[in-house]
Amino acid sequence: KIVLTVYDMIHELFPYLFSGSDKTSENKRIAVERADHIICISENTRRDLIELFKVPEEKTSVIYLGFDLNDKNNIKYKLYKEKIILFVGDRSGYKNFKNLVIAYARNKELKTRYKIVAFGGRPFTYREKIFFREIGLSKNNIIQEKGNDQKLIEYYKKASLFVYPSLYEGFGIPPLEAMSLGCPVACSNSSSIAEVVSDAGVYFDPYSIDSISRTIESTLQDDYLRKVLIKKGENRIKKFSWEKCSLDTYNLYKKLIS
Repeated sequence: KIVLTVYDMIHELFPYLFSGSDKTSENKRIAVERADHIICISENTRRDLIELFKVPEEKTSVIYLGFDLNDKNNIKYKLYKEKIILFVGDRSGYKNFKNLVIAYARNKELKTRYKIVAFGGRPFTYREKIFFREIGLSKNNIIQEKGNDQKLIEYYKKASLFVYPSLYEGFGIPPLEAMSLGCPVACSNSSSIAEVVSDAGVYFDPYSIDSISRTIESTLQDDYLRKVLIKKGENRIKKFSWEKCSLDTYNLYKKLIS
């Protein structure tokens, strides 16, 4: 039996982000047709797969991923003193970092009182730095940070808000990491993100600069709301673990060969 896991349908939904020589989608279709069963990492990914590749629903199952970012060490890092809006991961294309930065730059309250920390990904490119200057941001407003998991953990714990503006995700692990470390979450109302975050986050339209700006500002101004989000996050993360993911996968394999 051949079991395939499909993580997302980004190449099919955002083909303009990839070169014409990229064969990922073509190879994926071949693999999907060859598979006896397909695991999808969210209901949203399963719906996209069924719609885009015309896969029979009974040939698919949903098994959620887990996350593993535990605060086990005592290593401490010197972080910025300013209040932080945290972004984690790659910044290109569908990750929608550009709209987040524009929303921040246009909001005097955010720009004055908070710093954006973009953790992970590549250092800011020359083009990004030029763009930041063009929209009125200085080095004091936005920085790119890198480091190990422990440093990321400290940023999650320090940040006033974790923002996830992605246009599309097959699942989305960073919001779970943020919730597990007591960081409130503001995120896109698109793709699988709400499926993962549920009521433990506040939502915005990732295509709307005003929506992103208003949501971030109102959440940061509401201490009670952020406490509620943190509490809901503590409960939400209980539904996701690698142990559950592996057990569900094992049980599916067992069923297929019985």
